[in-house]
Amino acid sequence: LLLHFTLIGSDGESIGNCPFSQRIFMILLLKGVIFTVTTVDVKRKPANLQDLAPGINPPFMTFDGEVKVDVNKIEEFLEEKLTPPRYPRLAPKHPEANTAGIDIFAKFSAYIKNPRRDTHDGRR
Repeated sequence: LLLHFTLIGSDGESIGNCPFSQRIFMILLLKGVIFTVTTVDVKRKPANLQDLAPGINPPFMTFDGEVKVDVNKIEEFLEEKLTPPRYPRLAPKHPEANTAGIDIFAKFSAYIKNPRRDTHDGRR
């Protein structure tokens, strides 16, 4: 059983706009995995989630009862566990391409999340 925990949206119901949660969500969808999404309001985190992942904010996931918290490690784990022929391979052929993709994603996320527009010139 695979459970994906993500930040709750500003409306208090829908999935939030966390790019890391969305990345995991897209991988699961592309692999065609059946999974359950639980939105979490970190201001009112339920006790059972505090026990499951103490001190950890979403995104995180559980797979057969084991908690996974690092987005890059979750991606690697999913690629190792959910393999062909049942699930498609999503990882690039060359590991260097994945490293470059992670680097670009991290820089893009920092750019998007930075509220100070005057510092964006150095990040373009």
